[in-house]
Amino acid sequence: RALVRGRIAASLKPLRRLGRSLGVAHAGADALFDCGHGDGAPMLGLYSPRFGPVQPDHPAGLTLVGFPAYDSETGGTQALDPALAAFLDAGPAPIVFSLGSFAVHAPGDFYRASLQAARGLGRRALLLAGAEEAQRLQGERRGDVFVAAYAPHSQVFPRAAAIVHHGGIGTTAQALRSGRPQLVTPFLGDQHDNARRVKRLGLGRRLRPDRYEGGGATEALRILLGDPAYAAAAEALAPVFRAEDGAAAGALYLDGLLERA
Repeated sequence: RALVRGRIAASLKPLRRLGRSLGVAHAGADALFDCGHGDGAPMLGLYSPRFGPVQPDHPAGLTLVGFPAYDSETGGTQALDPALAAFLDAGPAPIVFSLGSFAVHAPGDFYRASLQAARGLGRRALLLAGAEEAQRLQGERRGDVFVAAYAPHSQVFPRAAAIVHHGGIGTTAQALRSGRPQLVTPFLGDQHDNARRVKRLGLGRRLRPDRYEGGGATEALRILLGDPAYAAAAEALAPVFRAEDGAAAGALYLDGLLERA
């Protein structure tokens, strides 16, 4: 824990310098570990209360504003690659495999095992694999498989038969909004908690990374796709998450604090 804390503290030095220059309270604290427990300082939770309700041991000043949807660096919706759009239109909904923006840089054999699982089930697959891995996987691209470095999750997730991902909070939020069932294979940090929450809500299944290969993903997806209860639960809850705009709600909350100050 001390090693992880030290590395994170070093990465947050520019943020602390900015905070001190603006006179922000706790600007010298570790923003990830020293988050104001017990002092009542206002704090925003950029996630849905339906996904993670406030608990008795949460900071007293916490306000949950919902998920902020994120698709691009500019904040706007990107157009789909015409080749990808044609692939989606050409056949049944594929299983979409994604490792988000962080785990995608160290995927191991995740995408190879994903291809094996999809083909073992006779399903089409869309692999969002990051630039390097997408280049290595181009030889697998054919009628039943499309490989891309990235595609806007808001546009491809709703068209999936199921979404397989690592449980990062941004990817999880987009999967929740899509209304499609999920298989979450968490690697680190909050991903394990997010995976359990998806499972607890009946929206999908959780599979440990060490069980993903060797047929584990195939069997988990067989169960997920074979039980309509997962898809029904995901579709029923999706409007709750789609109605949230955490970025706008958070900005309004901060504006209100400034007005009162």
